[in-house]
Amino acid sequence: RTSAEVVLRQADDGHFYVDTDVNGTSIRMLADTGASMVVLSEADAERAGLDPDGLDYTMVVSTANGQAMAAPVTLDEVRVGSIVRNDVRAAVTRGLSGSLLGMSFFTTLSKFAIESDELVLKD
Repeated sequence: RTSAEVVLRQADDGHFYVDTDVNGTSIRMLADTGASMVVLSEADAERAGLDPDGLDYTMVVSTANGQAMAAPVTLDEVRVGSIVRNDVRAAVTRGLSGSLLGMSFFTTLSKFAIESDELVLKD
């Protein structure tokens, strides 16, 4: 099989954003190598077919905005361009406005690297 590569361009604010398919729903995420796992906001979790109200918020997570409670979940499918991962460890957190593509996705790749103003992901 050929190795897939996805290149993300750096946004004007210095961050990398990625349109990620989660369980078949497109969700714009911040690519965050500082996040230990994929994190969904309650709204994005609901759009991806999860029930935020039925989850168990037992994890304490540290965010840039302080501590928050999160619920551990497993996402059936996370797709970035032609790169697809199944059964991805993630969390749903309350009080987060956006969602993060974190290390529970990046560590499944053969390579991820920032090269000048691009984030390169290799399957």
